[in-house]
Amino acid sequence: MTDGVGISIRQFTDAWRLMCTRAPGHTLATADGIEYVFSGLPVAFFNVAVLTSRALSAEALSSQGRQACEWASATGVPWLLILTHEGLADGVDAAAVLDGCGLAPMMPMTGMRAERVSPVVSLPAGLQLTEPRDEAGCSAVLDVNGLAYGMDLGGARSVVGRPAFWQGQFPVLGLAGETPASCAAVLMVDGVRYVAMVATDPDHQRRGYADAAMRRALELSARAHGEQPTVLHATDAGRPVYERMGYTAISTHTVFIEKRFLAGH
Repeated sequence: MTDGVGISIRQFTDAWRLMCTRAPGHTLATADGIEYVFSGLPVAFFNVAVLTSRALSAEALSSQGRQACEWASATGVPWLLILTHEGLADGVDAAAVLDGCGLAPMMPMTGMRAERVSPVVSLPAGLQLTEPRDEAGCSAVLDVNGLAYGMDLGGARSVVGRPAFWQGQFPVLGLAGETPASCAAVLMVDGVRYVAMVATDPDHQRRGYADAAMRRALELSARAHGEQPTVLHATDAGRPVYERMGYTAISTHTVFIEKRFLAGH
């Protein structure tokens, strides 16, 4: 699939495959229009089932939702289901259908693409940008994301907090004084610069810190691989920021979580 929707779905599956296969207990599988990319870590963010079919009817969506729940139950870890709205047949109420499968909507996301993003011109006052390559710095990227999104990501520290996880990729950590305040990363996925892990500690938000970290990560990746297109999946809060940076929407998604994991996502 080379259209915007297809690119967005492919970036989801391949970016998560890049991240999750660095965990020793990872599992990959494909079945009936579902791509399973599970790290085996006890963190939902690192275990995803991505629906890849088009023109899904309500009946087909219900079938896939139940199949995904059944497949994931054997892994024993929390997980997320990624739905692409452009993959639905007209009139399908995805939230209602998947509710019947025991899945609840967690957050909407927008697939976005840009050909080029300008580098950092000047840093916000009080911010220092670093390239984390030791365990403390790599763990801080995870910690800032946990604070920003209200998630317990500590279960991924044994993998994401290791320098080996980021080998060949481009993480950036923003420090306010000596305190980790913001972060962003660029992963090279199928010749595309995929932006991930963009976050700011709530105590340091609305100062342009994440914008600067993201631009620096894109700049570093461009130096190494050239000005390849860049893709990301934006939360509703982040979408206006990315639009100002030159990104345009190519797809819409909803992230679902199994209801039994809601309290611990």
